[in-house]
Amino acid sequence: MTDTHYALLAIAMVLMVVSILVPLAERFRLPHTVLLAIAGMGLGFLGSWIIASDIKLGALGAAFVGLDKLEVGTDVFLPLFLPPLLFTAGLTIDVRRLMDEIHAVLLLAIVAVLVCIACVAGVVHFATGMDIVVCLLLGAVVSTTDPAAVIGIFRDVGAPKRLSILAEGESLLNDAVAIAAFGLFIGILASRSVADPAAVVAEGDPTSALGVFLREFVGGLVFGFAMARAAMVILARLGESDAAIASVTVSLTYLCFVVADRYLHVSGVVSVVMAALTVAAYGPTHLHPRQWASLRQVWAQLEFWANCLIFVLASMLAANVLLKITWLYVWAVLAVAVGAFTARALVVFGMLPMLEAVKLVQPVNKQYKAILVWGGLRGAVTIVLAMVAAGDERLPENIRDFIALSAVLFVLFTLFVNATTLGLVMHLLGLDKLSRLELAMRDRVLALSRVNVTRHLHQIIRQHNARSELIVADPASAGEVEVEAMPDDLALPLDERVKIGLVTLSTHEKELYLEQFEQQILSRRMVAMLAARADRLIDTVRDKGVEGYEEWVEEVSQPDRGFRLALWLHRRFGLERMLTDRLADRFEVLMVSGSVLSELAAFNVNSISDLLGADAEAALAEVIGNRQKAVDGALRALSLQYPGYFEAVEARQLERAAIRFESAEYARRLREGIISREVYDDLREQLSSRRGAISQRPPLDLGLELANMIGRVSLFASLDREAIVAVSKRLRALVALPREKIIAVGGPPNAMYFVAAGEVTVHTRTVTVTLKEGDFFGEMGLLSSQPRNADVIANGYCHLLVLYRKDFNQLLARRPEVRVEIEAVAARRDAETSSATQAAS
Repeated sequence: MTDTHYALLAIAMVLMVVSILVPLAERFRLPHTVLLAIAGMGLGFLGSWIIASDIKLGALGAAFVGLDKLEVGTDVFLPLFLPPLLFTAGLTIDVRRLMDEIHAVLLLAIVAVLVCIACVAGVVHFATGMDIVVCLLLGAVVSTTDPAAVIGIFRDVGAPKRLSILAEGESLLNDAVAIAAFGLFIGILASRSVADPAAVVAEGDPTSALGVFLREFVGGLVFGFAMARAAMVILARLGESDAAIASVTVSLTYLCFVVADRYLHVSGVVSVVMAALTVAAYGPTHLHPRQWASLRQVWAQLEFWANCLIFVLASMLAANVLLKITWLYVWAVLAVAVGAFTARALVVFGMLPMLEAVKLVQPVNKQYKAILVWGGLRGAVTIVLAMVAAGDERLPENIRDFIALSAVLFVLFTLFVNATTLGLVMHLLGLDKLSRLELAMRDRVLALSRVNVTRHLHQIIRQHNARSELIVADPASAGEVEVEAMPDDLALPLDERVKIGLVTLSTHEKELYLEQFEQQILSRRMVAMLAARADRLIDTVRDKGVEGYEEWVEEVSQPDRGFRLALWLHRRFGLERMLTDRLADRFEVLMVSGSVLSELAAFNVNSISDLLGADAEAALAEVIGNRQKAVDGALRALSLQYPGYFEAVEARQLERAAIRFESAEYARRLREGIISREVYDDLREQLSSRRGAISQRPPLDLGLELANMIGRVSLFASLDREAIVAVSKRLRALVALPREKIIAVGGPPNAMYFVAAGEVTVHTRTVTVTLKEGDFFGEMGLLSSQPRNADVIANGYCHLLVLYRKDFNQLLARRPEVRVEIEAVAARRDAETSSATQAAS
C-alpha cells in the first residue's frame, strides 16, 4: 500500500470515531471536545501498542499505521486549522446583539486576556522559575477560551441570551488579542537568538513592540473589512449557486489570513475575525434566507472537521509524552490553572460590576458569573498555538517543549476537570432546579393539555359514533371539561403571571418577524434589526417584568444615536441621505410593528388566557393596547407629514403579500399536477421580476427643498417667484425631534421658525396654542428684541424653516413688503393673545 492509502484509511477511521462520539456526548451531557480528547489519547496509546507489537489487523491495522504516518507539521497547524475556526465563530454570532454588549465583551476579550497573561506569567514564574518572557508567552497561549460548554449550560437553564453573546463575543475577540500577543512574545524570544545585541534591544523594546502590535491590529481590521465588503459584492451576484457562495467565503478566509500576514505584514487573525463579523452583519441582508442557512451549515461542517482533527492529533501527541512528564510540568499546569482562573474571577467579579455600576452593562446574576468563571474552558485555538510554538525552530527545544506540553495539558485539565463538573456546579448553584414559577407553569400546561386531549377524544368519538365507554374521562363530563385550578401552594400572583405572559408574547413577537421574513414580506435588513430588538426585549422582561417592558418601549420610541448623528449632519452640513434613510426605517418599523401587535393581541386572547387566567390576559391586553396606541400615533404623525410616502410603503407591503400568496398558489398547482414544471418556472420568473422591482424602498423626499417649502407657508403664499427665491436664500431647514424644546422661556430672540411639516405646541403662562403646517412662531422676539416668553415644544417629528436674526434684518432691509406682512400678522396675533388673556381672567 502507498502512503496515500494509509492516510485515507486513517482519516476515514478518525471521522467515523468522532462522529460516533456526537450522540455519546449528548447522552452523557459532556462537551464533544472531552470525548475527542479521550478518543485521541486512546488512539495514540492503541496505535503505539499495535505498531510496536506488529499485530496484523488488516485494514484496521493499516489505519493505525496511517495515523502514525499522518504527521502534520506544526508549521501547517496555524494556516490550515485556525482560519476556519475563527471564521465560523464570527459567522455564527449575532453582530447586532454583540454591539449591544460591546463594553462587557471588550472587557472580557481585551482586559481579561491581558490580566490572564499577567497572572499566569506571574504564578508560573514563581512556581517553576522559568524566564518571565517564556511565562508571558505561555499566558498568551492559554488565554483563549472555548465557549461551547458554557453556552450549552446557558441554553439548558434558559439564561438570558445576552450571556451567550458575552461568551461568544469574548471567545471570538480574545482569540484575536491573544494571538496578537502570542506573536509579540514569540518574536521577543526569537530575537534573543540573533547575533547583534542592538537587534535584540530593538526587538525587545516595549514601545517599538506596542507600535507594531497596534499597526498589525488596526491594519488587520481595515483589510478584513475591505475584503469582506468586496466579497459581499460578489456573493450577491452568484445567483442560486450555494456551492459558489460557500467557495467564495472559503477563499475569503484564507486570502485574508495569508495576504494580511505574508504580504501586508498585518494581523491575519484579526483580518479573518473582522471579515467573519462583516459577513455575519451583511450576509443575512444580501443573501436569500435559504442561501444564508446553507452557508452557515457548510462552515459548521468545516469547523467540525478542523476542531476534531486538531483535538485528535494533539491528544495523540499528548498520549505519546504523558509517560515522560516530569514534576516541572505538573507544577506548571497547576500554576497555569491557578493563574488563569484567578484572573478570570478578578475580571468577572471585580471589573464587570464596575461596568454595571455605570450602566454600560446590564447586571449579571452571581450564579451566571460563577458559570462564566468556571466555564472558561480552553479549546482548539490554544492547541493550535501550542503546536505552532512547538514547531518554531527559532526557540530553544526546552522552551518549545515547555510551552507545548504545559498548554496542551492545561487544555486537557479544563476538559476533564471543569467541563465534567459544570453540571455539578450548576446543581450546587441551583440552576438546574425548576423555580416556583416554572413548577406552576409546568403543572398548568399539563392540566391544559389533559383537558384539550379529552376534548379532542370526545369530538372524535362523537364523529365516529364510538361507544361511550371508550372515553378516557368520566362519561358524565361529555360536555365541557373544566380546567383544574392551580394548587394553592403553587398559585402565582398576578404580576408574576403577567411577567410570564410578556416573555411569551415577546418570544412570539420575534417568531412573527422571522415568519414575515420567510414569507418575504419583511426585508432582510429589517428582520435583522427587529429580531435583535425582540431579543433585547425578552432579556429586559425577564429582568424587570412589566416595568422593563415599558422602559424598552420608551427606549425604542426615542431616536437612537444613529438618528441623532444623521440629524446633526443634516443640521450642520445639510446632508440629507442618512436622515432620509433613518426616517424611512422608522416608517417601515412602525408599519411592521402595527401588524405584529395586532397578531399579538389575538394570540393573547387565544393562547394566554387559558394558561395564565383572565386577569393576566386583561393586564397583558392593556400593555399591548398602550403600545399599539403609541405606534399608531407615531405612524399617523409621519403619514400626515408624508402621505405620498406612506401610501407607497403600504402598497409595497401589499405587493409583497400578493407575491407570497401567488407563489404558494403556483407551488400547490405544481404539486397537484395541474401545471408543468416549465409553466411553474415561467411563473416563478415573473414573480422574481416583480419581487426585484419592489426590492428597493420608495424614495422619501424630506420636503427640504427650500423654495417648495416656502411656497407652502401662508406668510409667503402671496410672494412672487423672485421674492420666494430671495427668502429661500435666508432660510435654513431644521428637523426637530419629538418633545424637543425648540424655544425656551427667557431664551435669546435669535431666530423665527416656520412649520413646514408636523406641529408644535406653544406654552405661555396663560394659554397653550398648537401650531401646524403653514404657521410660524418666534417672530415677536425678532421684532421687539425681548427675551422669549413661551416654551415651544415639538409634537412628533417637525420640519421647520429657520430665519436667523442677521438674515432677518437683511431681508427686511431689502424687501419692505415682507416687513409689512410680518408686522401685520404679528399685530393680529398680539391682539388675539391679549383677548384670550382677558377672557381667561
